Amino acid sequence: MNEIRSILEDAYRFAESKDNIYSELSESQKNWITIITEKAESQKAVLAVLITSLSKKIETPTQDVRYHKKELPNGYSGRSFDTAYVTPFISEKFQRFAMKSGSGWLTRSLEQAHPYTLEYPGRILDKTVREAFLQILNDIEENQADPKKYLQAIFASLIDVMARPQVSLSLFENTDKDSIQSSQSDTITINTIVNSLKYHFSFNYRVAGASRLPVLAVYSAYEMLMAIERYEGKTLSPLKSHTTSDIKSGGIGDIEVLDENEDFFEAVEIKHNIPISPQLVKDGYEKFCETSVRRYYLLTTAEPNVNEPEIVDQLVQQIHRQHGCEVIGNGILPSLKYYLRLLSNPKLFLDCYSENLQLDFNQNTDIKAIHLRYWNELLNSLL
Repeated sequence: MNEIRSILEDAYRFAESKDNIYSELSESQKNWITIITEKAESQKAVLAVLITSLSKKIETPTQDVRYHKKELPNGYSGRSFDTAYVTPFISEKFQRFAMKSGSGWLTRSLEQAHPYTLEYPGRILDKTVREAFLQILNDIEENQADPKKYLQAIFASLIDVMARPQVSLSLFENTDKDSIQSSQSDTITINTIVNSLKYHFSFNYRVAGASRLPVLAVYSAYEMLMAIERYEGKTLSPLKSHTTSDIKSGGIGDIEVLDENEDFFEAVEIKHNIPISPQLVKDGYEKFCETSVRRYYLLTTAEPNVNEPEIVDQLVQQIHRQHGCEVIGNGILPSLKYYLRLLSNPKLFLDCYSENLQLDFNQNTDIKAIHLRYWNELLNSLL
């Protein structure tokens, strides 16, 4: 194990084993740490850069870690340090807070060739996070604060955040799902479900990840649709990570149904706030042209759903003549309304979607706590 990994592991083990880890910190220091860790989901780059800086300071006490680029006076390469050691560690221990791109230095607000002094000009949008980040680095460089104590406390705080009770999303948690007969549940119609989904997709969360919501909603519908005659003997492929490219995975869409021979039978490509365009149709065809898929859906939350509809229609007809696949472009909400009509009990879709939201929150990094909280509010309003 190299020295940096040892530094990170030691700090993590200390954070796991100590109850009074914040006792030696001042109120200001504790407040800065709280700000960074409470907003870690939406400020992953800042978290990665800060942990990198603290780790580097522990490894090389003479290095002023505010000088995070080699082109700066007596600087070092923070980005390569992060990519090699820190982000892999965060991905392992705190997956929800890990950068997908491999380094916090890939964000414009942090990559600038200026030292991270209190006058740093980079535009970190959250002013409280910006202040806390720069103050911590100022504290270790100007006031000789102990970087190890900061690192231990940050890990302890992240462990606390990860361990918090999760939002309960099950609308029918204490109810027999096969016999929902209450007058309250009778008021839940297909229209109210679809309207709730519309609010959930379109809310201004101010964090990334909302584009994952319609994917989970359509996937949830497909999980329930697999019982109808069209999909008899077919298999719904497991949902891929939102960052997994179709080329890399060998897939052709966000959602894929396989036939008895494990060939593509049907696929769905989902776009959030991006209209269906001729180029999207062409891109879809490039993915599935060498497969035997029979239907390929392009679904979007954008309104209107289609740009240049005449050209899109011409391309769809041309693809059908050449390949035989029926390409169908539509809005996600109208499609979900149709899917729900095919279900014997559309209300159970709510539980299926809720479970998939929770699962994706636990296993990936796109779904944030705020997405769960707002869906919980929408569920409660249905009753």
